[in-house]
Amino acid sequence: MVEKMKYIKNDLILKNPLSFWANFPESERFFWFDPQKEEFVIGAERLRAVDPDKDNLSDIPYLFHSQTFFDDVKGERWKNFGGETIAFKHYFVANKKTSYYLTCDPPKNISEIPLTKIKHQISEKASDFSDWEELFQAISQNFTDGKSKKIVASRELEFLSQSPFELESILQNLLENNPNAFIFAYQKEQRIFLGASPEILVQKNGNQLLSYALAGTFPKTMENAGEKLLTDPKNLLEHEIVVQKIKKNLLEKAESVKVGQTGLMELKNVYHLRTLLTAKSSKSSLIDWGKHLHPTPALGGEPRHEALTFLRKHEKHERGLYAAPLGLIDNEGNGTLIVGIRSALINEQKLYAYAGCGIIPSSDALEEFNETKVKLKTILEAL
Repeated sequence: MVEKMKYIKNDLILKNPLSFWANFPESERFFWFDPQKEEFVIGAERLRAVDPDKDNLSDIPYLFHSQTFFDDVKGERWKNFGGETIAFKHYFVANKKTSYYLTCDPPKNISEIPLTKIKHQISEKASDFSDWEELFQAISQNFTDGKSKKIVASRELEFLSQSPFELESILQNLLENNPNAFIFAYQKEQRIFLGASPEILVQKNGNQLLSYALAGTFPKTMENAGEKLLTDPKNLLEHEIVVQKIKKNLLEKAESVKVGQTGLMELKNVYHLRTLLTAKSSKSSLIDWGKHLHPTPALGGEPRHEALTFLRKHEKHERGLYAAPLGLIDNEGNGTLIVGIRSALINEQKLYAYAGCGIIPSSDALEEFNETKVKLKTILEAL
């Protein structure tokens, strides 16, 4: 039986919440900004990994949960990174009403650390367009064979920096550039996964559930992009595939499901089609729901098994935590799991940026490639 922990609450006001993160440079740590609540939660120094199905977690203020995209992880890049539910020794919570420090250890002396934004000098290792064309052709053949009706393909781009990446600078830029997104970071030893995700996989508050269908994209550089997106047949079809699959999966475990109106989600560089789905269920935990819904057709494809089998065979990179569920759970079991998109993995002076897009039979290889370039701006503009 795991010993019950007692967290002591201390008032702590910081001009910039990132100062708390910066006070633990060598620790395992996470950063979380919830735009709905306008709340920061930051954890530092691993206490232990927990099993939500067996452990009593009522004494732990927050748990950071992540799930790898595939059940198995190939290669060294993502090895032993993510795929856990973790309790931390120290937490900082700040919103419009309150600001405090929770610890089950002797409290650290948290100092205000001046944060300087810098412009990283980076270079792309190599173009991957030929790999993209090869992947697109394989997807087209899959459609021709009648196996899938949608597959979400992704790219991994490697960048080199002339100096180590300044994480606080990147996170500050992500916060300023993406006010409607969940800003997240998770660091374990030398590796850091971070990003600005606009997409909720599942959110739980008591017996109330919320999920986003987020699929269909136009760049904001297009004239009247939002209006055109709302009537574009290709994007509406891609979006409807996601809506119907999430609804079906929710109904498998929920007591009732409501599908909202499809509208626009506006981000810094793009518009997305978004439909909110709400449900009622008192039977399953947030993590169970995350496992049940992942991946939606917005991240994997449809049918799910065929799309995942295809991606495992044909994508040359390992997804790791990219496009996978991660998020925060409170001591009542409520919280939010997003999907780790608009994201990058940093390891010392290397950065691996990820972007994907949904492909259906009417898709064009170059148009979809250009869509991923727009999505990559979320990370590149933060550097």
